[in-house]
Amino acid sequence: MELMSQHILRALAAVSCGAGSLAAPWCAAGTLAAQQPTSSAPPASQPAVGQVPREPRRVGGAAARAGDLDAIERRLYDASRRAPRDGATRAALGEWLASRGQLKSGAVLLEEARLFGGNAVAIATRLRHIYTWMRDWPSLAALPASQLSPGEKARVAALVNRPTSVVGTDSTVVPFAPVEVGALGRLPLVLGTDTAWAELDPQEEGIVLPGLARGTGLVDILGNDRRGVLGILQECTVGALTLHNVPIRIDTSLGAGRARIGFDVFAMLAPTVDGRAGTVTLRRAGRTAERSGATGLPFLLGFPGVRLAVRADEPPVPMTSPAGRAALRGRLWTVDVRRGVIWSDAPR
Repeated sequence: MELMSQHILRALAAVSCGAGSLAAPWCAAGTLAAQQPTSSAPPASQPAVGQVPREPRRVGGAAARAGDLDAIERRLYDASRRAPRDGATRAALGEWLASRGQLKSGAVLLEEARLFGGNAVAIATRLRHIYTWMRDWPSLAALPASQLSPGEKARVAALVNRPTSVVGTDSTVVPFAPVEVGALGRLPLVLGTDTAWAELDPQEEGIVLPGLARGTGLVDILGNDRRGVLGILQECTVGALTLHNVPIRIDTSLGAGRARIGFDVFAMLAPTVDGRAGTVTLRRAGRTAERSGATGLPFLLGFPGVRLAVRADEPPVPMTSPAGRAALRGRLWTVDVRRGVIWSDAPR
């Protein structure tokens, strides 16, 4: 799946319900725009109900090509102000804010977009990932048109009563081995008396285990979907931190002693990676202060996937691309979800 949502890219090209528009995935039959009689259409200088003026079509597209994230956000806010009750427009803004780390605000706008006639299935598809990042299992369980498989529904229902949590010291430092192909690096994940080297994979959510032999007795199997067996990991340890009730998937193609950790699990610990020292600092509260003297590289969450705005005048690139890796190599870098940036300190 493309790291930056194609819904947003199309929405930046044009925020209207026309074919090929940015908002097209969010539009649904029965919206206010579709119900407007032709005899009451407003003058050409005014947008129809449920539509956005054509100006963002030009400016938004240019901003997307140039990688101007601030300009993109301004256009989406402007479009939402002009059509405050249009579901497609509100959904595009909500998805954008969530991609910039404003998960709660994005989720609220997406929920409102459905009430304003937005495409319920498309909205639910995005919200299922956002609520997973937020660990908001009650909202995911109650999500209309979620398209969750029976196994996913069973897992979410269990997580409502057994929410994900992190306990332990305020912070911990563990080994981190950067890699140059595929994953971003590896860190040790302790499952009972067993240790697996978990690959940090921006395309994943939750934790992926190679089989039930890993963490025997610690995994509750609750069903499956097209990607494999689904369950909940009761407990795992990373350094001095213990994670409880983490969603997992079984991938039998993984070799012995291997696992994968999704970027959502990694980011919730506000990690600071020191590639040269071969360590990562993880924070129980999942918060970090603004880093004085560091460069804030804006990111875009693709649910899954992560893109980095490495240069202000260029479109964001996948975090695992050569350009994305080069921007972090040899530096201290910290994931700050609340501010929507990865802080990058100068090479030491």
